[in-house]
Amino acid sequence: MGQRITATCRQTTELLEQFCREQDKELTQLATCLSALFAEGGHLLIAGNGVLQPVAQQLASQFAFQLNFERPGLPAICLGSDPLLSSRMMVAGQLEHHLVKHYRAINSQNHLLLILNDGSDTAALKNLRDEVIENGQTIALISPTGDKDLLASEGADYCLSLTTKTAAHQLELTQFIGHLLCQLVEAELFGR
Repeated sequence: MGQRITATCRQTTELLEQFCREQDKELTQLATCLSALFAEGGHLLIAGNGVLQPVAQQLASQFAFQLNFERPGLPAICLGSDPLLSSRMMVAGQLEHHLVKHYRAINSQNHLLLILNDGSDTAALKNLRDEVIENGQTIALISPTGDKDLLASEGADYCLSLTTKTAAHQLELTQFIGHLLCQLVEAELFGR
């Protein structure tokens, strides 16, 4: 059992190091864009699917509250986190539009949409992406296939690849990316 623990730790460390080596420039650009957006009074909207939906909720709460130190809240909202809305739309046979419905209800005119895609083909994320593109807003995508993801092929401004297909590693790496993104934005906006 000890060997399995050591091997898993090594795999995770290698995955994190690979991400930092290969995608630090794109992550830095995204953090700079997001910092500027918050400074202008804009909003971060986050949508996830599958195993990454809870990560989307966690990331939104980190921006809205805090990550490492007490600071003013940053406007971040996790789309699709209203269980009653999702349930009602599912019963009505319209679940593929629940993210768009939530997006429209927020009615933000200046925002960045961060999509966390677990690699599955999902109509709800495609519909949301299309709506955000129509509104001329910025889109960032985190997915196992990065810029090869179908969601990226038609309009993602930023694309980060998880470089893994396993759900456990997707969760770990997406949480790491989210924490790092929040730290970079906090440092830029609050000097800490």
